[in-house]
Amino acid sequence: MSQMSDNESLLNKLLKWLLKPWSKLLFKELLEAVTVTDLLDDIPGGDINLLPISATEKDLEVIVPMWPVSDPRPGRPELLKLLWDEVEVDQGSWEAPVQPGDLILSVPKDKLTDGPHVLRYEVTNANLDTSLSKTLEVLIDLQAPVLGAGQGLLTVVEDPEEIERDGLTERYLRNHDQRLRTQVPGYITPKAGDTVIYYWDTEPFAEMEAGEHELTFEDTIRPVYIDFPGALVLERGDGDRYVYYAIKDRAGNISVFPRPLKLSVSAGLRALPLLSIEQTTGDQENLHLALNDLAPPLLIKVPAEAVVYPDETLRVEWGQPGDPGYYSTSTEYQGRSRQFEIPEDKVAAQGATTIQVSYVVSGDKRHDYPSPPVGLTVGSLSRGLPVVQLAGVRNGIFKLSDADERNRVTLGTWKFMAEGQWVDIWVTGTLSNGQEAEPHQVLKNYAIEADDVENGIGARNDVVVLKSYLSTLLLNNPFTVHVNVSFNQGYSWVKFPEMRPQLQS
Repeated sequence: MSQMSDNESLLNKLLKWLLKPWSKLLFKELLEAVTVTDLLDDIPGGDINLLPISATEKDLEVIVPMWPVSDPRPGRPELLKLLWDEVEVDQGSWEAPVQPGDLILSVPKDKLTDGPHVLRYEVTNANLDTSLSKTLEVLIDLQAPVLGAGQGLLTVVEDPEEIERDGLTERYLRNHDQRLRTQVPGYITPKAGDTVIYYWDTEPFAEMEAGEHELTFEDTIRPVYIDFPGALVLERGDGDRYVYYAIKDRAGNISVFPRPLKLSVSAGLRALPLLSIEQTTGDQENLHLALNDLAPPLLIKVPAEAVVYPDETLRVEWGQPGDPGYYSTSTEYQGRSRQFEIPEDKVAAQGATTIQVSYVVSGDKRHDYPSPPVGLTVGSLSRGLPVVQLAGVRNGIFKLSDADERNRVTLGTWKFMAEGQWVDIWVTGTLSNGQEAEPHQVLKNYAIEADDVENGIGARNDVVVLKSYLSTLLLNNPFTVHVNVSFNQGYSWVKFPEMRPQLQS
């Protein structure tokens, strides 16, 4: 009996505890957390819910989401309390429906101190029933990054002794992928989202920004490098230069400037004057070559003023890759320093065109130094071209009665004739009914061989015009033997002199 009384007493106490107003809060679903629009977006490995320092310069706006059930009435208001670190900082009270603008509250500026903070709110309805919200943790960071050893002085990573001895030279950049790589000394608590802003100054702390790099989480556990590209070095010129950086964390705090790294820079673009071409006329940048008057060899001369180091190679570029007749060589002509020959067939291939001619200084495969190009207009080959010959033509007359079934065609040699050039020979005329005859193709895209260069086209009696074709043409009327030659595999053609004998029976 005593045990039953004790159990009833314990149950009564529990019921009384559950009926207390505050105990009901433990069993309610929490309201949604507030929104702070000024919070930075989270990034992998970075601080969560970080507030930028710019947002701490004024009261912090907080947006409370509308709670699910709301029924304020005159004399029975709803009450909203905003708590910052469990201290009430703002509130609202309504006896009419709550409007969206009523849900914008704020945290006073003086509460926005360094460190983590917690935001939440409480809503008490018309029945004096209070609901709690989920919490929102907000992080405020007002501490600037602290630089590492040596007052944060950058260190040169690759061949620092060369920089110490010679300064930053064109040769150094060429041999180091056209860059100067430096390392940022480890600093206190690097974090994802930190930004390294780096400078390349002509005067100490002139703040001539050169670039920036935002750290990822992986960057925080490995060395941080700053690469200054050769293009930037050249753009900012030669002389004493001051290289340093600043670290700006994701909240917006900026470190002090470190001690600058002083460099003596002599990396300006080396002198690469225009080349010259023998047997040409015109000004220095736009030259003309008369192909008819050319006496081989044609030599390209690289000026002595061009800076070329002993371990570098000179290369002449005749035209550009893809051009007909493009040619590139690093072989000097008969031991003549800085003189290079262009083969005759490459010159002829550029007839009646304008090309660019330049030279390139190359010390390794990583970087070339091209000279300014010279424009060269090559004239057409128009003199000394052989006239095609047709066996059986005498005094400008071709007699069918005396003709063979296969009548030999020959074409003599010409200036700049070379293997690989193409030849077209064909015959046209008028039919006996007065209409134009279909052309009779003798040679089509014929590639010249070594024997042709020696003896001319048709020396082997293998180039002929058929009597059967000529027999279809109008008698006592001329027909034409045409010749076209291409010095560049069909890219362009040169018209050679034609033959126009009269056809007789």
